Amino acid sequence: MAHGTYDVTHQRILECGMKYFLEYGYERTNLRDLCADAGITTGSFYRHFNGKEDLFAAFVQPTVDEIKKLFEEAEPVCKEIVRKGEVRELWNVVGSREILDYVYRNFDALKLLLKCSDGTRYSDFLNDVVCMETDITVNSFLDAKQAGLINAELPSETEMHMICHAYISSLFEAVLHDLNREDMERYVRTIVDFFTAGAISLLGI
Repeated sequence: MAHGTYDVTHQRILECGMKYFLEYGYERTNLRDLCADAGITTGSFYRHFNGKEDLFAAFVQPTVDEIKKLFEEAEPVCKEIVRKGEVRELWNVVGSREILDYVYRNFDALKLLLKCSDGTRYSDFLNDVVCMETDITVNSFLDAKQAGLINAELPSETEMHMICHAYISSLFEAVLHDLNREDMERYVRTIVDFFTAGAISLLGI
């Protein structure tokens, strides 16, 4: 069994946890095997985490919190943009650089959320993000419509959900395909430009 300080043991659990979750997914990760690989007993594990899902949460919860904060911060910015009549600037609130930085900073955690979270409370992560994107987009379009900035008929909320699902899923494909930073930068910029052009055309702005 491994010996050392609490911090050393904790770090070893994190290293083995990430390896096992990425390789087997949450449901197929065996805690006893994980502990054996980390060189600790299951009793020692429970001095660090309440259970397997608690360990999984340690990897992904900060990433979930960060994207929620991004949307929370974007909402008042979108309202201010509409108030100023600069509706085309809505797509620059969270631009390709911010998206790229978020994805790359949280690459492994996003991979866990997108591929390995079945059986956890995070299994609906993708849909949760799509719903946040849909809400802020629909509300921004309605505000712009009421302000006379959009003359075209707005898509229904169901249509917007489907469009936002395609958009968010496309962005996260960079994670699922293990793109390096350079390729990811080009890919994210392409996706953002593609959907931005489509939105501008659809709304006639």
